[in-house]
Amino acid sequence: MLARWPCACQHHGMLRRRTLSFLIILTTAAALAIGSGQAGASGGSRGATPPAPNFGLTRVGNLQFTAPVWVGGAPDGTNTLYVVEQGGVIWKVNGTTRTRFVDLHRLVTAGGGEQGLLSMAFATDFRTSGRFFVYFSTPAGTAGQVRSYLVRGGRVVSGSGKVIITVPLAPPTETNHNGGNLWVQANGTLFLSVGDGGGGGDPSGNSQRLDRLMGKILRIVPKAGGGYVVPRSNPYYRRAGARKEVWALGLRNPWRFSIDGATGNMWIGDVGQGEFEEIDLIKASSVAGPNFGWRRMEGNTVYAAGTRLTPGTPYVKPRIVYSHANGGCSVTGGVVYRGPIESLRGWYLYADFCDNEITAYQASSSRSVARVATGGIVHFGAGARGEVYVVSNAGGIYRITAS
Repeated sequence: MLARWPCACQHHGMLRRRTLSFLIILTTAAALAIGSGQAGASGGSRGATPPAPNFGLTRVGNLQFTAPVWVGGAPDGTNTLYVVEQGGVIWKVNGTTRTRFVDLHRLVTAGGGEQGLLSMAFATDFRTSGRFFVYFSTPAGTAGQVRSYLVRGGRVVSGSGKVIITVPLAPPTETNHNGGNLWVQANGTLFLSVGDGGGGGDPSGNSQRLDRLMGKILRIVPKAGGGYVVPRSNPYYRRAGARKEVWALGLRNPWRFSIDGATGNMWIGDVGQGEFEEIDLIKASSVAGPNFGWRRMEGNTVYAAGTRLTPGTPYVKPRIVYSHANGGCSVTGGVVYRGPIESLRGWYLYADFCDNEITAYQASSSRSVARVATGGIVHFGAGARGEVYVVSNAGGIYRITAS
């Protein structure tokens, strides 16, 4: 049996589900009011504040999965959903019926925790290329690996797996903070989030070291036959001693991130240490190679005063911070909603693993509103028409619906 997905903080052992009134600390001057029915307006807004969106969750059939960690659709014009189980199995879901898509359990770390098969992503030309990617921790638990596979006639081609990138995870004795999420763009670039390698307080200092891939967002271009090339436009491509793959640094465990197709902005949910959780934002127009501060900073607070930020890297404060004081433990970064619920379009959705709420955040006004949902949320994924699905580590798949 796989362990229930824990908070990515070592000191959290047994998780309790509690309704959480989020304390949001924003880097803007706006004050927020969060509740289960009211949203506050930013201090500088004028005129009437539009009503907050009303939304809830509808379960997808009575399907039950074992430690699911990812859900989403493929860009192939169908309504098929794919569900990733931490133990190594990926399922296809059509309506209320599921079929096994591929079983990779022999490749991944067994035992659960924060290891195993962690995410997948589809090439944007999946309809014609049949190519998709997976990210997992290897059996020994000392590395994270991305592989690509091909689909023909609805089936994964036997022997088509190709290793794209292998990321050492250090210290090797730790099992947590592996990341990781995948995202593919139309130009063929692939983004991968990798945690700091585990252990309380990043003992190896990985997040601030540009010569290591841990505690980073990476950007590469996978090759058809395996391996990858690094785009010359990456921010540290020409910096001596730096890994050219690095896109952003100073992250603790960016378990889930997403890129809004309408704006190109990247939203990153970075799991905190002992006091704060944060959502980071990389705008499409912002400075390249941002440094989000870990381990010197946790949220907006100094965590390790003796740690210096990497010279020559632009420090960027988080967009949203909330405290553990009210029961939070592990942020699950989400997506910007672009689906059929008009009042919710453009709002960023996220959750906390220890809570049973989903928070919608409107970047243009710095308003937030929380709605009661379900506990143990570990991923938000989009379907074929922009509708958003939520996966709970307890085994259920849900769709965001109007209420």
